[in-house]
Amino acid sequence: MSATGRTSPRDAAKGRGPATAPGAPGRARGGVPAAAMVALVALELAWLAWFLIVPMPNFPREQGTLRRGLLLLKAFPHVVPDTPWSESLLGKAAEELSHVENLPQRLPIAAAAGLIALAAVGLGELALAALRIRGPFRAAERVAVAFGVGASGLGVLTLLAGRLGLLSPPPVRIGLAAVAAAGLAVSWRRRAASGEGGGIWPPGLWPPAAIAVPFVIIMALGAMLPSVDFDVLEYHIQGPKEYYLAGRIADLPHNVYTNMPFGVEMLHLLAMEVMGDWWWGALAGQLLVALFAPMAAVLIAGAAGRVASPRAAWLSAVVYLSTPWIYRLAVIAYVEGPLCYYHAALLAAAILAWEDPQLPRGPWWGLLGLLAGGAMACKYPALISAVIPFGLLALADSWRRRSARPLLAYGLGWALVMVPWLGKNVVDHGNPVYPLGYRVFGGHPWDESREAQWARAHGPRPVEAGALAGSVVDVAGRSDWQSPLYVAFAPLALAARRSRRLVLAILGYTAYLFLTWWLLTHRLDRFWLPLLPGLAILAGVGGDWSPGSAWRALRGFILATGVVCNFVDCSTALTGLNEWTGDLATLRHDLPRRLNPPLAAIDRELPPGAKVLLVGQAAVFHVGHEVVYNTVFDPETIEGLASGTDDDFRRALRGRGITHVYVDWKEVRRHRAPGGYGFTAFVTPERFAGWARAGVLGRPIAVGPEQELYEVP
Repeated sequence: MSATGRTSPRDAAKGRGPATAPGAPGRARGGVPAAAMVALVALELAWLAWFLIVPMPNFPREQGTLRRGLLLLKAFPHVVPDTPWSESLLGKAAEELSHVENLPQRLPIAAAAGLIALAAVGLGELALAALRIRGPFRAAERVAVAFGVGASGLGVLTLLAGRLGLLSPPPVRIGLAAVAAAGLAVSWRRRAASGEGGGIWPPGLWPPAAIAVPFVIIMALGAMLPSVDFDVLEYHIQGPKEYYLAGRIADLPHNVYTNMPFGVEMLHLLAMEVMGDWWWGALAGQLLVALFAPMAAVLIAGAAGRVASPRAAWLSAVVYLSTPWIYRLAVIAYVEGPLCYYHAALLAAAILAWEDPQLPRGPWWGLLGLLAGGAMACKYPALISAVIPFGLLALADSWRRRSARPLLAYGLGWALVMVPWLGKNVVDHGNPVYPLGYRVFGGHPWDESREAQWARAHGPRPVEAGALAGSVVDVAGRSDWQSPLYVAFAPLALAARRSRRLVLAILGYTAYLFLTWWLLTHRLDRFWLPLLPGLAILAGVGGDWSPGSAWRALRGFILATGVVCNFVDCSTALTGLNEWTGDLATLRHDLPRRLNPPLAAIDRELPPGAKVLLVGQAAVFHVGHEVVYNTVFDPETIEGLASGTDDDFRRALRGRGITHVYVDWKEVRRHRAPGGYGFTAFVTPERFAGWARAGVLGRPIAVGPEQELYEVP
């Protein structure tokens, strides 16, 4: 069916009408056999019971075992004895939302993020106009697609401007406003001239608003809180902070992670420039990352509506937005949230092309190439999960049409986004995918020892049947932040006979994503999340497999239980910092003390001009003093400075302006422990004691149970 709700050319050719027509093939006629419905009820309730009682694996073991069923019981007052409203989980969530006097603090953050979002939509509209794509999206879908295309484009433009040293607040603000205005003007003229429409939302998207709004609200509020995640503090926002303070984008030899594609992180950098402050700008950048979730939901709903029905559209949107993983990706500035968006956009565009073969293939494949490039600009694994599979579709379309145009258009779209990122690494390291691909491209200053260290930490894990079974169970529902609605509804999509070929194609793609995650990565849980958009589409289709009253009642019960359970999960600190309306000024100073009291103490107590060399610690975003640090995969800075005599070491410290050396022995031991990333044997307590005896460093000051501070005389 077409985006406007009319019968598509393919449907007309096959003599079928709109998907919502009464009695359309694939919809149950008359009813489901009683025995089959009884079996289905038993299976669904057994699945829901298992989901509620299985222990949550990431809950701290020293605190016991936690099950979702207990969370659900504790959500309401007096269900668990002696639990008043104030002690219930929903009561605590309401308390976290009650400090409305602090909401004005968020207005500048929202304004900065809004300016960048409008610029992304504007740039995306300019790209769609250049491709001469005048349809067939509905208005909300077009905005969602334009946002993603424009966001990756802003990333490229920020990279180029930053490499030239052209970043500063006034020109960035003016440039963003100009791009937003130009794109929106083009969009307005296009709509006025063409009269395209067909509605604002994908069909049936209004019903989930009441369900989705609470999730979107806490996503936005959670995103505007200071980050507490190690990876985020180490590089996702620390890299942009260093670029902002330097006024340019240059190689950071002490932080290897900043050589990854930084398309999402450029949004943080833009927000820092707009806000004129690295700390407040990071909050605006995090809000932009959260915005990818509802944008993805719009596209998922549109895709499900085309595959099945308006009810499938809103079911798929609810399933996706209520998933605790999606909430978690919105409030923690990982790149997997945007990555899921790009997979959703690719699926939506491919499904639309499937349904309407009369779409202009060159421009359409150019759009898919831009989206695939946007996915890879989030992180390298998207080469496997997005670029290659959709590239193979472009190749198949070229073969079928005896024209290279689809494949060339796809490749050009991808190249426009990714070549600047790959070129940056060629210039800096001689390897386009540094630090990956060392065996193929080499790359300086990477070497065999660091390649082995990286492979031990990030390489594929052993292929074992038990591990595979465990991973299947984790993805299905054992993961702390998974939703029960995917397994409850997605398999039933196979009952939708009218769209079975498309359902099988989506199912095959999700299986491919799972297997490549399991075989080719170190199986970190958030790496499998690109599965969720496809599964959400299938869940929407499967949730609407039958119009029978028995199924409607069962679906309503499962949906209500799953959504409430998911919201309770999202409302707790188990899924992310949930002090949604807290005082940001207080949190700015209080959170670092909670995360790392020793590091926060020296940052608070050292004089303003102090410069600290950190050993073993790299989660440094919140530190206000100038620091010298390195990640565990980079050469240890102190080892390089101390490679000569004690006098050479003393001169090296003074030459770098270092006034203090901070050693986090806890982090050193963590990296050296079995399963850790490894740490150089050069750093030992005995060596530091020798430097103190030689007068290179002062006597150690204990600033924590396993942390020491040395002054440089």
